[in-house]
Amino acid sequence: MAFENVFSSGFWGKAAMVAALAIFILSVVRLMGPGAAAAGEVMGAAEAHAKALKGEITLVDVRTPEEWKQTGVPASAYTITMHQQGPELLKQLDQVLGGDRSKPLAIICRTGNRTTTLAGPLEQAGYKNVINVAEGMAGGRNGTGWVKSGLPVRKWEPGLEKPALVAAQP
Repeated sequence: MAFENVFSSGFWGKAAMVAALAIFILSVVRLMGPGAAAAGEVMGAAEAHAKALKGEITLVDVRTPEEWKQTGVPASAYTITMHQQGPELLKQLDQVLGGDRSKPLAIICRTGNRTTTLAGPLEQAGYKNVINVAEGMAGGRNGTGWVKSGLPVRKWEPGLEKPALVAAQP
């Protein structure tokens, strides 16, 4: 049987076409890998701030304490560094979400690189609505950034992990 006859009309021709298409799609997905697609939603800094103020999202600054000291912290954000042991990070995130991993969790870093990397693993850990504030504090390819946009910041000091400005959360 010649190759061109395999895809001829009839049941076996259609079955061969479907099988070939399925193999192609599976090959592409496999080449891309499990983390190749961007995880989660992307949101701008101004929108994240407005939603955090209304209690619609929980905003978390995942940078280091040194970075928080340098630029300040979004006034509507919690401070939970991603630079700690995974179980401790998840425990702290669960605390600010009231244990409900289906609540919208927005994460921000300096330029969006770390939050872009962190979003997928958080989703794999069971967080259902991870939002990447990808322009970050300093801005970059995803936008102007929190600071340059003139959004409010607060001074960070150890022990001040809660936002200064947020609506009462249920």
